[in-house]
Amino acid sequence: MIECVIFGGLLLDKYLELEELPERGQDGFINNEFECVGGCSVNMAATFNNLGGQAHIVSYIGKDKIGQSIIKYMNEHQLSTRYVMQKEGTTGYCIVLLEADGERTFLTKTGMELDFSKEILSDGLKDIKYAAVTGYFLLNDEVEEIMQVLEDFHKRGGFILFDPSPLVGSINQDILMRMVYISNVVTPNSSEFEEIKEWVDDEKIVILKRGGHGGTVYEKNCTFDYMPIKVNVIDTTGAGDSFAAGVLFGLAEGRSLQDSVRLGSQTSAITVGINGPHGFWNIEDILKK
Repeated sequence: MIECVIFGGLLLDKYLELEELPERGQDGFINNEFECVGGCSVNMAATFNNLGGQAHIVSYIGKDKIGQSIIKYMNEHQLSTRYVMQKEGTTGYCIVLLEADGERTFLTKTGMELDFSKEILSDGLKDIKYAAVTGYFLLNDEVEEIMQVLEDFHKRGGFILFDPSPLVGSINQDILMRMVYISNVVTPNSSEFEEIKEWVDDEKIVILKRGGHGGTVYEKNCTFDYMPIKVNVIDTTGAGDSFAAGVLFGLAEGRSLQDSVRLGSQTSAITVGINGPHGFWNIEDILKK
């Protein structure tokens, strides 16, 4: 079984479904509300597992009610808790304002997910060769310790995919430079790419995402475009996470870069067609597309 480790925090997503966001200072109505376990890490992990792999999330969570519900959810869905640790404190949550056309706006109250210590990696990532890192996790107060772990992983020959995230501009510049340097693949959108482009060299695989317009892949001596798979969009939350996990799994499985990007497009298409940031399906769903 292909394994990977995902550096990204766990929290609770609190969805508010709206027809559309009201203008600032104006009123609106909530059509529906629901909650689910969220965070880029669990979205990636669910997709990686759906494809037949085993993803291990690295995250602290609190011993509060939300933290307990996250552990229960992960156990119910066979999501690994090898590198998930509870301790005293509050688990974070994210309010997701979901509009009828699938667009979403996030407001996050951070908690234990933005904490880290090497003790959480009980076996030192033994026998794991692939990693995904979310930009959000590099806003951690213990980011230097995180980077030491990742740089050691890189020196041992580990393969790293880095997904910068919309808050990439808030990451310390030295940390960001080091992160890009050790990454094999980076998956920014157009605005995120502007924050990292000065450190990208020809040795990096860059997958420049353009949402509903597909994107462009840059590899040494090779550039190609990819198109999205057209589906009925219900909720775009987690689409980028699912794409990244699909690409990482494909490359870990030994597929070509083109086939891995195609797989990422397929997993992303499944994700935007369901309500919530991730779902549970199997490889047969991919083969039908």
